[in-house]
Amino acid sequence: MRLKILGSGGAMPTPRPFCQCNICNKARAHGEPYKRNSSSLYIEDARAVIDCPEDIADSLNRSRVFEVDNLFITHWHPDHTFGLRPILEANFDFIHNKATKTIHLYMPEQVYEQVSKVYPNLYYFEHIAKLCEVHKLSHNQTVNINGCEITPIGFEGDSSNTFGYLMEKDHKRVLYAPCDTLSYNYNINNLDLLINECGVLSSEVQSERSFDSLMQVLANRNIGKTILTHIEEVELQRFGWSYYESLKERYGDIGFDYAYDGMEIEV
Repeated sequence: MRLKILGSGGAMPTPRPFCQCNICNKARAHGEPYKRNSSSLYIEDARAVIDCPEDIADSLNRSRVFEVDNLFITHWHPDHTFGLRPILEANFDFIHNKATKTIHLYMPEQVYEQVSKVYPNLYYFEHIAKLCEVHKLSHNQTVNINGCEITPIGFEGDSSNTFGYLMEKDHKRVLYAPCDTLSYNYNINNLDLLINECGVLSSEVQSERSFDSLMQVLANRNIGKTILTHIEEVELQRFGWSYYESLKERYGDIGFDYAYDGMEIEV
């Protein structure tokens, strides 16, 4: 499998608008890998994207991704779905007022219901402009695209509102779990690669997976490699990149690395 990290940032991209901190100024001055768009992933084998944050157009253009046939959504949050317009309307002929291509849009049924409420334009894209064909999935329901099997994994099983996606091809297994993994018990073993949210370092935040708890969970899993994504600008600003790098030594037995925008991965 060939994968590309389109965006490795969190709910707020780096640089954050208006912010003049060292982290954001460095990102403005030098671009990638210091600049981080919100989290999304490209699966080359399936010509598929997982999640479409508001800056998805910039992410696709930077990475020279010119063909997307399939789009998967993990959950309803704006930094994972509010880029539906640019990624879908890129296939709209405004002169003749018609779609030039229809993207297959996959998401679990409960996620579809939530996205429809917070992003009602989805109805227009699906039923009027015909820019997407929606496929409603359920926990553990596998889709086969060009020999790549993609399976939604509900963090709380069938009742989940947040999902990751397990990708399997040529006996290789990759799990992409970019956000809201606090309730996930990581019962999938024998992964060649885990791309997981970084978790927060700020101990005051109780509603998110903490970095330390993530390390504890991963310590005894049979995972070939772990890459941490969804790295929050506010955390980078508070702790500094050198502290993030020091954590690699502290948790050397985990063997993880940090994602960056444009990172290419072959599994």
